[in-house]
Amino acid sequence: MTGKIFMIRKTFSYSLLFLSLFVFCYPQVNATPKNITISVSLDRDTIGMDEQATLQVVVSGSMQNLPAPRIPTLPMFEVYSQGRSSNISIVNGQVSSSLTYQYLLLPQKPGTFPISRISIVYNNKRYEGNPVELTVLNNGTATPPKLSYESQGKNGQKKDYFLEAVVDKKNPYVNEQVTLTLKFYIAVQYYGSPELSEPTTTGFWTEVLGNKTPYYQRIGNRNYKVIERLYALFPTQTGKLTIGRAAIRTTVAVRNRNRDPFGVFGNIFNQGRDVTIRSRPLTIKVKPLPEKGKPKNFSGTIGKFNISATANKYSVEINQPVSVTIKISGIGNIKSVAEPVIPQLKDFRVYKESSNENVAKSNGKISGAKIYKEVFIPKRAGKLQIPAISFNYFDPQQSKYKKIATRPINLKVIEPEGYTTSTELPYPSPEIVIGNKINDIRYIKDKIGKTKPVGSLTINTSLYVIVNGLPIMVFVGLVFIRRRREKLNADIGYARSRIASKMARKRLAKAKSMADIKMGSDFYAEIYNALISYIADKLNISPHGLTIDKVKELLKTKTQNQLLIDDVIDLFQKCDYVRYAPSSITQEDINQALQKAEKIMIAFEEVKFV
Repeated sequence: MTGKIFMIRKTFSYSLLFLSLFVFCYPQVNATPKNITISVSLDRDTIGMDEQATLQVVVSGSMQNLPAPRIPTLPMFEVYSQGRSSNISIVNGQVSSSLTYQYLLLPQKPGTFPISRISIVYNNKRYEGNPVELTVLNNGTATPPKLSYESQGKNGQKKDYFLEAVVDKKNPYVNEQVTLTLKFYIAVQYYGSPELSEPTTTGFWTEVLGNKTPYYQRIGNRNYKVIERLYALFPTQTGKLTIGRAAIRTTVAVRNRNRDPFGVFGNIFNQGRDVTIRSRPLTIKVKPLPEKGKPKNFSGTIGKFNISATANKYSVEINQPVSVTIKISGIGNIKSVAEPVIPQLKDFRVYKESSNENVAKSNGKISGAKIYKEVFIPKRAGKLQIPAISFNYFDPQQSKYKKIATRPINLKVIEPEGYTTSTELPYPSPEIVIGNKINDIRYIKDKIGKTKPVGSLTINTSLYVIVNGLPIMVFVGLVFIRRRREKLNADIGYARSRIASKMARKRLAKAKSMADIKMGSDFYAEIYNALISYIADKLNISPHGLTIDKVKELLKTKTQNQLLIDDVIDLFQKCDYVRYAPSSITQEDINQALQKAEKIMIAFEEVKFV
C-alpha cells in the first residue's frame, strides 16, 4: 500500500514538473523573435579628409521595443549621433517595426576602412548587420575663402562660433524666390536651445522653410557643428533691397581661469557665458521683368507651372450646372498665382464657385497648387465644348514668358422630357361670328337717358392708382436692374470700379476691428489688401504680382496729386515693414495708419480711374 502511494506521488510530481516546464517555456518559444534584420549603409563610399559621411543603421523586426544597435569602436573616425526615427505598422494583427539610426563620421586619416560587427542582442541572441567600407582620400573639398574669412578671429585663431547668412541669388527678378540660409557654426559646448532673432526682410514676402538636421563640418583644424535655417523670400519691388542682420543668443561653456586653491573640486567644472552672435546684412539687386515678349494680359505670376481642367460630369441637361475644377500647380509663390481668365461664351453662363490653395515646402522651394472652381450652365442642347483656358506666367530660369492652356472639355447637352425652346400661347382667331344666343353683349340704345355719373370714378381713387401703378413701377425697376446687370456683365472694368469702394470700406472696417497692437501684423496686412485691391479694381487689373513700383507708375498716369501718391507708397512701405518686424510698432502707429488709409480712400473718390 505504501508503495502504491509512493508511485502515485511520484507520477503526480512528474506531471506537475512537466506542466510547469510547458507553461514557462511556451511563452519563451513564442516570444522568440522572427525576421530581425539589420541593414547598414553609407550615403557615399568615398570622401576627402575635409568631408564627412553619414552612416545609417536600420533595425527592423516583427515586434516592438527593439534595442539600439551596438557600434564598434572606430578609431579612424570621430563619430557623432544624429538621432533616430521609428516606424511601427500593424497589418492583420501582425506588428512590425523599424528603427533608423544615423551617425556622422568625420575621418582622422586617409585610407580604406571596413565598418562591420554592428549588432544588437535580443533575448540572449545576437544579430549582426552587413559590413560596409569607406575610403578616405588625402584631397578633400577645400573650404570656401568666404567661410575661412568668417571663421577667422582677430588674433588669427579660429572662432569658437559665428553666424553666416547666404542667398542663392543676388540678382533675381521681382517675385522670384530667393532662398536665404542662416548657418550657425559652433565648435564649443553650449547649453539649452539657441534663441534666434529673425532677420528683417522689408520688401520681401517671406516664408520659413524650416531647419535642416544639424551636421558637422571641418574648417581648418576644427570641427564645427552646423545648424541651418532656410527662408523663401519673394521680392515685391525692384531695386536694391537689404536683408537685415540675424542674431542668435545662447550660453556657451568657458573654463574658470581663476582657480580656487581651497576649492574641493578645483577646476573640473565648466561655467556658462551668455553670448550674442550676429550675421552680416545682405544686399540684393532686384531686376524688373523684361518687356520683350511680355503678353498684354500678363497675369503677373512668376515661377514654373502646369494647368489642368476637369468637369464633374460630361452629360448634362439644359440649364443644369457643370462644375469645372481648374488646377494650376508648380513651383513659385502659390499665394500670388492669378486666376485664369475665362472668355465670354455664347453657349454658357459662367459663375465663380470657390478657390483654395495647397502650399508645400520641399527641397528649399515653395510649391503647391491653386485650385479654382467655376460653374458652367449650358444654354442649348447639342454637343458643346468648353474651350481651352489659357494662362501665362514668367519663367525666371529661362527668362521668358510662357503660355499654357487646359484641354477643351466636350459636353453632351440634352433636352429634358417636355422641354420646349419657346412657349407659344394659342390666341383666338379674329374672325369670330357672334351668335344670337350671346347674352353678355349690350346693344346700342336708342335713347341716351341720364348722363350724370353715378358715384365717383374708380380711376380717381387712390386704391386704383396704387394697384395699377405698382406693377408699372416694379416693371420699370426690373428693367433698370436688368440693364445694369447686363452692363456689369458686359463691362468687367465698370463692374469692378462700381464695387471697389464698397469692398474697400468693408476691408477697412475689418482692419478697424483689428486695430490693436496684439494684432499688428494682421491689421497692416488687411490695410495693404484693402488699398491694393481697391486700386486693382479701379484700374481693372489683377492685384496679384502688383508691386509698389507698378502702383506708383499707374497712379501717375491717373492723377497729378503727388501728395496722394506719396501717401499711398509710404503706407504700402510701412505695411511691408511692419508685417516682418511687428515688435517695432506702437498703438499710436496703428491709429495713424488707420486714419491715413481712410484719408487716402476719400481722396481716391475724386480721381477718375476709368
